[in-house]
Amino acid sequence: MRNLNSYFKIIGLAVICVVLHCSLFHLAFSEISEVKWDNISDKDISPKGRAALAFENIIWKHAETEHFVYHFTDDKQAETIYVHAEVYYKWIKNLFGVTKDTWAKKNHIFIFSDKKAWQGFRDRIGKGSKATAFTDGWELFIYREPHYLEVREDLAHEITHVIVFRFLEGPIPLYLNEGLAEFMSIRAIAAQLGRMEYDLRPVELVSETDFIPLQDLAIMDDYPKEKTKVFYNESGLFVRFLIFTYKGEQFYEFLRIISKGSDFKKAITQVYRIDIEEFQGQFKKYALKK
Repeated sequence: MRNLNSYFKIIGLAVICVVLHCSLFHLAFSEISEVKWDNISDKDISPKGRAALAFENIIWKHAETEHFVYHFTDDKQAETIYVHAEVYYKWIKNLFGVTKDTWAKKNHIFIFSDKKAWQGFRDRIGKGSKATAFTDGWELFIYREPHYLEVREDLAHEITHVIVFRFLEGPIPLYLNEGLAEFMSIRAIAAQLGRMEYDLRPVELVSETDFIPLQDLAIMDDYPKEKTKVFYNESGLFVRFLIFTYKGEQFYEFLRIISKGSDFKKAITQVYRIDIEEFQGQFKKYALKK
């Protein structure tokens, strides 16, 4: 009988451990709190957003946090975005030195889980490329592969685009838009690995023969076909150079001036108080392979 009692005690302890484990797992990975469309605080969406919500054969669910509204069909595939969007928002807000966000409007994120529906939606709005995500002002449209639940740098990259748009007066050049998104994606990797700062090598350094002069990088309005990888690498390095060499607040001021229509040279001299030739020399030294 004593042996039988011991057996049941062991079984009981095992059950308790399983229950505790499940409870902790649930707390660490809380489910999305679904909100009815009528109760969402910000229903201001673009024509593309309306086209997404009206797309046939998709039954949308909705959720909301302080700065984002989420539209999704699969809870688990949307959960990663739901959990991390506000984290990335806080990173960028702190980097910029913004103490008070005066915008009441929220960013909307449309999360597609069906590949055929995603392709059909892109065709309908004229986005026929193979991209798995794109932004339109305050909105992000993204396709998530089934069971694609882990934190990934491309998620931070895409969400950065819509967050940055929130804090600026207008669009910024391609190299700054992609460079900051690359920078934030590396921070997401660092956080996933338990690193406290941006202390991972973000991109490969650029060779002398591939290096794109800053004045050329600054005016690119499309990705150079033969140097796309170099473009991303150098843009990410440029943002990293500005943030680590100077201050985040200065970088934010630089972005704000650029977003108002100022050219590259004027914005550099106005914010960083440095001769443009000297500035370009410092960056080239920073970015080139030794």
